[in-house]
Amino acid sequence: MKKTTPHWIAIGLLVSILAAGAFKVIVLGNTEKAEDGRTSVLLEPAERQAVLGEMRMLLETTQAIVEALANDDLAAVEAAARPIGSAAIATVDFSLRAKLPLEFKKLGFGTHYAFDDIANMAKEGKPAKAIQIKLSETMNNCIACHASFQLPAATLK
Repeated sequence: MKKTTPHWIAIGLLVSILAAGAFKVIVLGNTEKAEDGRTSVLLEPAERQAVLGEMRMLLETTQAIVEALANDDLAAVEAAARPIGSAAIATVDFSLRAKLPLEFKKLGFGTHYAFDDIANMAKEGKPAKAIQIKLSETMNNCIACHASFQLPAATLK
């Protein structure tokens, strides 16, 4: 009978390397510790602009929802919230997603799903106050993300 131990060692080593790589991509992303204690997410200039553009869209949508709620216009709330909900997640490039740390993705995805909830609440005719509370809770994701992460303008090395 042949001894196959060296093969299993090689396979084990390969699996370990793949697992470490997957951990870096899925959990850590392309990051480093920033001077201010937050996590710097290192992106190419176009990727950085894409993320910042999405954040601006979220802010603009939030303003549109606040205005629509002030005008008792639930149809406008739904119209504002629906496009930035989970459907917007599909527009994010997979290579960019790989560079984002897991916690950043959790906050971002959770925010998009919350906009689905807001759109659904408006469609169902829920009270404006309930929608405002949901929007307020959703904005806690924005606060947590900005407190934890930064997108430095420097290009990758």
